Amino acid sequence: MTKMEVIAVQLEPNSSHPLVWLKDKDQKVFLPIAIGNFEAVAISIALHDEPPPRPIAYDLLCDILEGFDVHVEQVLVSALRDETFFAEITLVRDGESICIDSRPSDALALALRVDAPIFVADQVIEVAGLSVEMQEAETPIEDVENIAAFIRSAGKGESTEEAPDQVTQQVDALKARLQEAVALEEYEEAARLRDEIGRLEHSIEK
Repeated sequence: MTKMEVIAVQLEPNSSHPLVWLKDKDQKVFLPIAIGNFEAVAISIALHDEPPPRPIAYDLLCDILEGFDVHVEQVLVSALRDETFFAEITLVRDGESICIDSRPSDALALALRVDAPIFVADQVIEVAGLSVEMQEAETPIEDVENIAAFIRSAGKGESTEEAPDQVTQQVDALKARLQEAVALEEYEEAARLRDEIGRLEHSIEK
């Protein structure tokens, strides 16, 4: 498993659903996870150290754990099944530990409040992580403009069956732009590019 940290909460541009972004310490792996609106607010509050006027559920949970002398040892994004992420919270009391099943959003909201380490299972990173080669040069702007033109024309005229090599090249170019966007912390753009890559790759598989 890989130790990661929460770096941002952004709206996914196509659906306006919140995404929480995690990264490893070397900024080579990024992981976006879709979460609910309430959880997005709770994570943002903790991430930016802006406590609400009244305690919300996560703050209350922290007080309860502290009152019972329970320590949050770590949280783990443990699995991804049927496009759903799963997590575990490890609690310790009197030297004994217990793992609690959790949604990733709840686990992350709690971890940020108690400064607990956050880990992601290797198999989750393999499936959903975005790998970034930081030493790669930035994509030239003219290439980005060509990508945008291709996106606008997709499905209007030439089919992917007629030019699979061209589609593959565009997917590769989009992936390069995705790496650049993540490296520059342009998370909304990264989410848009990720969705477009998925759409094109799906069209190739048909």
